[in-house]
Amino acid sequence: MSPGDTGAMDIERLLAQGIECHRAGRLPDAETLYRRVLAHAPDHPAAVHYLGLLAMQTGHLAAAEELLARAAALSRNEAEVLNNWGTALAKLGRLQEARERYLAAIARDPGLADALVNLGNVLADTGEHEEAERRYRAAIAIAPRSAQAHNNLGRLLLARRRAPQAIVALEAALAIDPRHGNALMNLGNALRDQGKLQEALARYRAAQAARPDDPEAFSNLLLALNCDPEPTPDAIFAAHREFAARFERPLRAQWPDHSTRKRGARLRVGYVSPDFRAHAAAAFIEPLFAHHDRSRVEVVAYYNAWAQDETTQHLKGLADRFVTIAGWSDAQFAHGVRADAIDVLVDLSGHTAGNRLLAFARRPAPVQVTWLGYLNTTGLEAMDYRLTDARADPPGTTERWHTEKLVRLPASLWCYRPWAASPEVGASPAAASGQVTFGSTNNPAKLTADALTAWAQILARVPESRLHLHAPDDADFRARLLAAFRAHGIDPARIAFFARVPAADYLAQYHAIDIALDTFPCCGGTTTFDALWMGVPVVSWAQARPFSRGGASILGNLGLDECVADAREDYIEAAARLASDLPGLVRMRTQLRARLSASALMDGSRFARAVEDAYDALWAARGAAPEEAR
Repeated sequence: MSPGDTGAMDIERLLAQGIECHRAGRLPDAETLYRRVLAHAPDHPAAVHYLGLLAMQTGHLAAAEELLARAAALSRNEAEVLNNWGTALAKLGRLQEARERYLAAIARDPGLADALVNLGNVLADTGEHEEAERRYRAAIAIAPRSAQAHNNLGRLLLARRRAPQAIVALEAALAIDPRHGNALMNLGNALRDQGKLQEALARYRAAQAARPDDPEAFSNLLLALNCDPEPTPDAIFAAHREFAARFERPLRAQWPDHSTRKRGARLRVGYVSPDFRAHAAAAFIEPLFAHHDRSRVEVVAYYNAWAQDETTQHLKGLADRFVTIAGWSDAQFAHGVRADAIDVLVDLSGHTAGNRLLAFARRPAPVQVTWLGYLNTTGLEAMDYRLTDARADPPGTTERWHTEKLVRLPASLWCYRPWAASPEVGASPAAASGQVTFGSTNNPAKLTADALTAWAQILARVPESRLHLHAPDDADFRARLLAAFRAHGIDPARIAFFARVPAADYLAQYHAIDIALDTFPCCGGTTTFDALWMGVPVVSWAQARPFSRGGASILGNLGLDECVADAREDYIEAAARLASDLPGLVRMRTQLRARLSASALMDGSRFARAVEDAYDALWAARGAAPEEAR
């Protein structure tokens, strides 16, 4: 029977046909059939339920929630219906209500593994990680062939810095479904955190092949490419342009005309981030929010996460409006930006986790800017500008690898706020022992074989020196690092490790370090500031590619150009030269915190004025032709 047939009704047959169309992806036909059932049986619980699922699938969340609530009442709270109702509520951001529906579904049917997984998801989103893990493991006990349960457990374990266990769970998911896109992505993340970059890249490419329409899979690949020393900057740029061709180009026809937009007395600036919380990015976001001139700028913060903490509450108090957009589709968010009449929309993530680049790709604001979270191009034509500085992106060097126009702030792209729990600067370890200790506190994902080789050469050049290294508390991972040093003739006894620890304990690790060694080709940002704040100089290799020059920007602003190298041998020599001057290291250790505090790198008011001046100039220039702007 076709959807348009108006003959005699066989309700159950019509429902079965609707379900068949639904499963085949013929959603308009399915909707027609469900509505024909309801025209003759308005309280048919299954038809209401399936129509609610269809509404949720097509993004009509309010209608879906209403239909599923009705279906639950009509079915007398059938467990599966309660579970789906909970999912609609979760998508709407009503997490406590969603939790209640999942718990009710589990009470009705303790063997409903999907409800356990969904409950685990809500618990993970709200930061209740131990309880989330318990629910995922309960789901796996019931449904050991659930790839989704294994994947979600793996993702949670990875978030809890338990990468080896995460890998086991994710490999279990892939054993069940080898093309599970999320499991491939999450396994890539776990392998990257283990320093296995090439294996991670392989998983990201597999995820991209399995889910070619998923921008998250592509963004993960792009982020990892910045850490890979093999591809050229041209190749990395081409990959970013491919992202735009795949995901932005189909949206260009939707771009609104902003040419007649007028601004109000204040420029309305929207900042978009998943990191308005206890996160490294907050150390740079907070000074700008705190020092914005409210007579010039109205601050709207768009938060793309659910979990909130003290930092979230603090940043809320610094914004004129704070909007949680987690759960919104990119189209919904873009519509919200237009409704809020945002003048300048600022991306703080680039291709890092939790980004909303496909909302930017819809060009909801007249001026769109990327800053801070990703020191490279987004690849989008809709992203007009990237805020940087002349040391991070020297004029005439990196423009060709950007779709954005580079806007160089007068002093620096950074403004740093130290951790609240910062300990005092410690005494020089070398002064006490006579032996220099090098160190790296960077993310272990940045520990490339090339960097380890250079560090081994530095240790060889400075006899009796040691290396204090941030590495996961994982015996296999650490054994691989020690093997790399042993291969270059370095006694493993000269290497000491520390794992991820709370902020105050992390900063205390600098008490054991004389000289910090920056990673390459992807250098540090927050860790470089933290080292300097703790009195520890940093040696950085400023390569040509954008992600390699953050250290040059920071150190150059402090007049520490002798710590910035342009070549491998210069990098090794700079570290050895610093190590040869113990009195100089002691002096530097006592002076660096004051030097950093007095610099432009911690002058929030100066930084905010520079950013506001840039926004005003970008607004004034918004009518320039795109080709001229680039």
